[in-house]
Amino acid sequence: MSGGPGVMAPAGAPPGAGPALRMSALDLAPLPTAVSSARLHARYVVTEWGFRAIARDCELIVSELVTNGVRHAARVTGCPPVRLRLSGRARGVQIEVWDASSDLPRRGRDAPLDEPGGWGLVLVDALADRWGAYRTEGGGKVVFAVIGR
Repeated sequence: MSGGPGVMAPAGAPPGAGPALRMSALDLAPLPTAVSSARLHARYVVTEWGFRAIARDCELIVSELVTNGVRHAARVTGCPPVRLRLSGRARGVQIEVWDASSDLPRRGRDAPLDEPGGWGLVLVDALADRWGAYRTEGGGKVVFAVIGR
């Protein structure tokens, strides 16, 4: 991330996906209502871009990533926003969620059994062509997922 906290650097497109043709961004307060707002936003934007076949899967991925972002952002002093960015590409959508915590996610099967959370990333892993996370220069992290037609 360059340009200060919350300015997301591109996570990179999958091979052959090409540059982003469309982009939509949404800042969300780290509140429980952020998740439903993000889901609705993703469903309508992705459908408008012509990706109706993957709109539900994008909505589920956004729900999981924003839920995690809200949970982590609420622990940071000052409650910074959670940022959702959708990038429409020729063959699919890239979903990115930034939050102010630098703690990288662990999938449920990689986390201790008695540790809550992380299991939503198993769903992300199943639905996305690829996903990952990286820390950003100005602080925080981006968790991203790429899903194709």
